[in-house]
Amino acid sequence: MTLGILVCGASTGAGTASATLDHLSNSIDRFSGKALAYLNNSFDEESQSFGAFCARALLENACAALVGRLDSFRMLYLAEFQAQGAYEYGKPTKSGFKWSGDVFSEDKPLTTLWNTDHESSKVSRALFSPHVDAVLWQPAFNEALDYLADEHLSGFEEISSMEAVAFISAAKGRCGPLYSKLSKGVHWDFFVASVMMDEGTLKDAIRDCLTVVSNLAFISHFIPTCYRSLDRSQAVSEYLAFRGKFQ
Repeated sequence: MTLGILVCGASTGAGTASATLDHLSNSIDRFSGKALAYLNNSFDEESQSFGAFCARALLENACAALVGRLDSFRMLYLAEFQAQGAYEYGKPTKSGFKWSGDVFSEDKPLTTLWNTDHESSKVSRALFSPHVDAVLWQPAFNEALDYLADEHLSGFEEISSMEAVAFISAAKGRCGPLYSKLSKGVHWDFFVASVMMDEGTLKDAIRDCLTVVSNLAFISHFIPTCYRSLDRSQAVSEYLAFRGKFQ
C-alpha cells in the first residue's frame, strides 16, 4: 500500500500508458518515502537541504500522473516525444509538461463555462481547469461522498466536510502557494541562512503536500473515465493506509 498506487492506480502490465504510469508510480514512492522520513524523523541538515526538493518532486510527479490518467493522449505524447533520439537535456521543450498549462489553466478565468463563443481548442484540459472541474472532479466528489456515507466509513472527515464545488478550488489554493514555497528549496533561493526553512515551515509544507495529493488521488478513483482506477474499496484501503503514515 503506497502513495504511488493511490495516485497512479493498478498496473495493467501492457501498453505505453501503463508503463509510463508505472514509472511515475515508482518515482512517487521514492520521493514520498523520503518526504515521510523528513516529516516523521528528527529535523537535521539533510532534511533541511533536501526535504523541499523531495516534496516538490512528489507534487509534480503526482499531478503529472493525474493529468495522464485523465488525459492519456497528453501522457502518451510526452512519453513518445522523450523516447525520440532528438530529445536533448539542455534544450527547452515547448511542448513539455508545465505547471502552468498542464496543472493550472493558462487563460484568464471565464465569466461563464458554457458559452457558444468558446472554441473547443481553447477550452483548457489542465488538471485544475474550470471545465475539468465541472465535468470530472465535481461529479466524482459527490459520488465519493455518497459512497463514504453509504458505507459508514471514518477517516475522511476533511473530505466529508467539503462541498464538491469547493474541492478543486481548495486544492488550487493549496497547491499554488505550496509549489512556490517548495521551489525556494529546489532553486535554493536562500542567500542568507536566516531565511532557510525551519523545522515547522518545512514539515508543514511536506504535510500539506501529502494531504492534497492523497485527497486528489482518492477522488480520482470515482471518475468513471479515469485510466487505471482502483476498485472503490481498495481506494479506501490505500488512502487510509497512507494517511496513517503521517497523521
